[in-house]
Amino acid sequence: MSEAYKMGNMMGEQEAINMLKRERSPEGLIKHSIAVSEVSIILALALRERGYDIDLELVKMGGLLHDVGRVKTHSVRHGYLGGRLLRTMGVDERIARIAERHVGGGISKKETQRLNLPQKEYVPETLEEKVVCFADKIVEMDCVIPLEKTLEKFREKLGNDSDSVKRLIELKDELTRLLDRDPEDIVRKNFKKELK
Repeated sequence: MSEAYKMGNMMGEQEAINMLKRERSPEGLIKHSIAVSEVSIILALALRERGYDIDLELVKMGGLLHDVGRVKTHSVRHGYLGGRLLRTMGVDERIARIAERHVGGGISKKETQRLNLPQKEYVPETLEEKVVCFADKIVEMDCVIPLEKTLEKFREKLGNDSDSVKRLIELKDELTRLLDRDPEDIVRKNFKKELK
């Protein structure tokens, strides 16, 4: 990886896709990542229209590379492993944190021991991290789905009272407040590929 990335310069979209291919990401995962990136940009543009300072390039690249850790595992550890992989490649630390913090609604330090992760917070903090995390939860394969469908899966797997379910609901509520409307409505109007 070039020194430019280590100094915080952003890579281009094709470079990110090439990186996924070099890491042997399946075609379906690449399509998913492109869709998450596109949905993230839709939300970021809507936030920008409301006056929020959000880095569009960071959102775009974070969306493209958020699941790079899936080449190692499909478990919840894929976020942590993706962040670690991106750091070893010299990719911008902010993109590594997006990969690390997008799993579920984030993973708290309290939950890390049970999940066999290094003990620290993996909960989205920045607006860019939150946007990519949310976009990932409403994109299945490369189509938009209702957040409720993702929440149902989480409830089945983790229970109604799980912290992940609560954090995802809180994330949607936060984005709804910031946007002054439902983020899912914004996405549906601007991203036409929906899962039937």
